[in-house]
Amino acid sequence: MKGKISYSAWVLVLSFILGACSDDSSSESGTIVSPEPNPNDSLIVDDSIPQVYSSSLENLLSSSVVVEMSSANVVVSSALVDVSSSSMAVLSSSAEEISSSSVDERIPVSPNYSLLDVPNGQPKVDAVFWKNAISNVWSGIKKRNIAPFSNGAGLIHRPKSEYPGDAVSEGVGYGMLLALYANDQQTFNTMFEMANEKMWAGCYYNWQMGPDGNIKGTGAASDAEEDVALALVFADKLVEKGMWTAYTSNKLQKTYMEQAKKIMRCMWETKQITDQGNLAPGAEWGGDNFVNPGYFSPAWYRIFAKIDTEHDWNKVIDRSYQTLANSPGYNYGMVPDWMQPDGGYTGSLGYNAYFEGHAFYKDAIRILWRVAIDAVWFNETRAKTFLKNALNFITEKGGAGASNFYQMDGALLPESDVWKDLNGGKISRNRREHSHLTTGMWATAALAVGSDEDKISFSTELAKFYEKDDADYFGNAVDPLGGTEDTLHNEMYFDQFLAWFGASMLSGTFTNVLSNLDTPQADSPGIQSEELKYIRKKN
Repeated sequence: MKGKISYSAWVLVLSFILGACSDDSSSESGTIVSPEPNPNDSLIVDDSIPQVYSSSLENLLSSSVVVEMSSANVVVSSALVDVSSSSMAVLSSSAEEISSSSVDERIPVSPNYSLLDVPNGQPKVDAVFWKNAISNVWSGIKKRNIAPFSNGAGLIHRPKSEYPGDAVSEGVGYGMLLALYANDQQTFNTMFEMANEKMWAGCYYNWQMGPDGNIKGTGAASDAEEDVALALVFADKLVEKGMWTAYTSNKLQKTYMEQAKKIMRCMWETKQITDQGNLAPGAEWGGDNFVNPGYFSPAWYRIFAKIDTEHDWNKVIDRSYQTLANSPGYNYGMVPDWMQPDGGYTGSLGYNAYFEGHAFYKDAIRILWRVAIDAVWFNETRAKTFLKNALNFITEKGGAGASNFYQMDGALLPESDVWKDLNGGKISRNRREHSHLTTGMWATAALAVGSDEDKISFSTELAKFYEKDDADYFGNAVDPLGGTEDTLHNEMYFDQFLAWFGASMLSGTFTNVLSNLDTPQADSPGIQSEELKYIRKKN
C-alpha cells in the first residue's frame, strides 16, 4: 500500500534499516553505495571540490521526510533507500522530488534555531522565519565551506572561486561574524586560531591562502581586518557577561580584546587608514587616491573609537560619508565598486575589475548593508539619507522584484555580460542577478528606512530564494526561468554570506552586542507578513 506515515513510524523504519546494515559489515545487505550527487542538490559538487558524505541516522533525520511504502522500497525526500534481500543503496533525489514532497497543511512557524539571543529594539520583519533560516544556513556553510577542507582546516573556503578551495581573509571576517551571531564559540575559536596560524603577517592577515594551504596573496584586505576586529570585540563582551568562555590564542598568546586592539592600531600603522582618514583597500595601497566604498563600515568605527582612543575614528566616519556623497550614483543610493574619494572613476582597479569600476556590483552592493547598520544601531542621519535614495531608486525600478546590480546611470548591467571565472573557469553565470544576494542587500535599506509595506515586500521576495523551511542554503535549486540563477552556478560562498547578512538584519539577530548587553532593553517583536505567517511543514 502507499501512504504517508508519522515521524515516529519512519524513525522506526530507518532505525531498522540502519540497524540491519550494521549487523554484518561484510554482508552484501550491509553495503551502502554512495552515488554521484545531483549537481542541483543543496550540496553543490563537481570533480574539483572535496566533499563529505554521511549515511548516518542524524543526517537522515535532519531532512524533511515523507515516506512512501511499498513492498520493495521506502522513499525519503532527500534519499531513496532501496531495500532488497541482497543490497541497500542510498540515492540522492532531485530538487523536483524534494519540492513534490511538500504538503498543503500549514502550521504556525515555531522557533527551531540556535542563535545568539540578545534582546533589542531594532526593526524586524518575519523574525522567527529568518532566525530559522540563518541558523540552518550557518550549518550549511560549515558543511560546505569548512568541513570538506583539510588545508587550513577550520577556515571558510571558497569551493567555486577562481582557485577552487582557497580561503581569503574576507571569509575569516564573515565567518567569525556568523559564528558569533550563531552563538558557536567552538567554530569561532577554530577559525580565529587557524587564521592566526596561516594568515597573520604580524600586523594584518594576508588576504589569500591557496588550496594547498600556502599563502597565495600577500597584503591586507581592510574589510576583513575591521570585520575580524569587530567580531573579537563582541566576543570579548560575551566573555565578560559570562555567555562565552575566556579564550587566548595559542599562536599569538592574545585574548579576543588584545588581538582586536592590535588590529585597530595596525590599521593606522600600515596606512589602511590614511592621515586624511580615508579607508584604503589594503595596507599602504590606495586610500587618498582610490577606495573601495563597499568596505566602509561607519558603525564599526564608532565602536572602535570607544576602545582605541589613540586614533581619530570619527574622522574615518566623516570621510566615509563625504566619499559616499561624492559618488556619481549618490542620488540613486549607489556607489561604484571602486572610486576616487572626490567621485572620479578609477578604471580597472582591484580584485573585481568588472565594468572599469563603473558598476554597482559585488564589491559596491555591500555598502547598503554596512550603512544600514549605522542607521539602525546609531540612527545616523547621513546613512538614512543615502538609504532613502537607494530605496526610492529601487522602488521606481519595480521594488523588491527589481533587486539587482546596476550602472551608475540607473540602467541594469548589460544582459549579455557573463562572469566566466567561476570554479576555475568551469562554470559561468550572468552578471545581472536578481538573487538572494541582491535582494538581501537591498532589503537592508528597506529595513532601515522603509515603511512596513516595504519591509514586508523585501522579506517575502527574499523568501523566494529560501525554497524549503529546512534548507541549509540560500538560492534556487533550479532556476525557475531556465537561466543561470541556481545553486549550480552560485558561488556558494559570497552569495550565501550577503544573503545571510540581509536575513539576519530582517530577523533582528545582527545587533550591537556591546550596547545591548551593557544596557539591556525589551525585545521588539517587529512585524509579521501574512505571506510568511505560515510555512509548509511535513506531517
